[in-house]
Amino acid sequence: MSLYNLEAVVLRSRNLGEADKIITLYSRERGKVRAVARGARRPRNRLRAGAEVCTHGQYLVFENRGLDAISQCDIVNSHRQLREDLVKAAGGAYVLELFDVFTEEGEPKGDLFPFLLAVLQALEADADLELVLRAVEIGLLARLGYLPELKACVICGKSLSEATAFSVSRGGALCAACRQNDVDAFSVTAGTLATLNYLLRTPFDQARKLRVPSDMRGELKNITVSCIRALLGRDINSAAFLALVQETVRKS
Repeated sequence: MSLYNLEAVVLRSRNLGEADKIITLYSRERGKVRAVARGARRPRNRLRAGAEVCTHGQYLVFENRGLDAISQCDIVNSHRQLREDLVKAAGGAYVLELFDVFTEEGEPKGDLFPFLLAVLQALEADADLELVLRAVEIGLLARLGYLPELKACVICGKSLSEATAFSVSRGGALCAACRQNDVDAFSVTAGTLATLNYLLRTPFDQARKLRVPSDMRGELKNITVSCIRALLGRDINSAAFLALVQETVRKS
């Protein structure tokens, strides 16, 4: 039985038996890893804090034939605000689920882990949550090879400089002429496509300064969420909770 080290973030945590937890980590070294944290539900257990979702830590793990087991955890950043602030917690749950459903165990991708750390920092700051989420969605699609065509018509290759349309089934934007070939395409402005391209290449601390009108925000969400839904065949489970929390805050 061998030991290995992981720098990782806890994506998911669920109870096992009377005192244990199974946690899903996304790590720099091995990508996604599932492991048991023995006794992590006991109040004074040394693994308790390291098994909390959003926690960024250094983990020492025993390799087993079944589930690996966590031996030790040194916390780098607990990201406590992402559990204690309701809106941030809902946004964090959505982001962590995105990383969970779009990654496979044991398949590390070099730029995903630092991207995840940057996402958590942006969520913890007083950033524009909706813009952060759109940046996360389009950033994940790009890093995993699912980025739709945003700069030219996906059918004819024509440059897009005015109001146009977006086709989920064809995987990108359409010019006015080619839109006639896709009855399911929905309208978007050239400004919306330019904003998505800006979010792709801009660090979160700069993107948060962007001022985006409400109608364009709706188009941004329609593009990214529709692409995710098409890839997964369903919506992200935590999206409904996030929408409920945001609506409750708006009414309060």
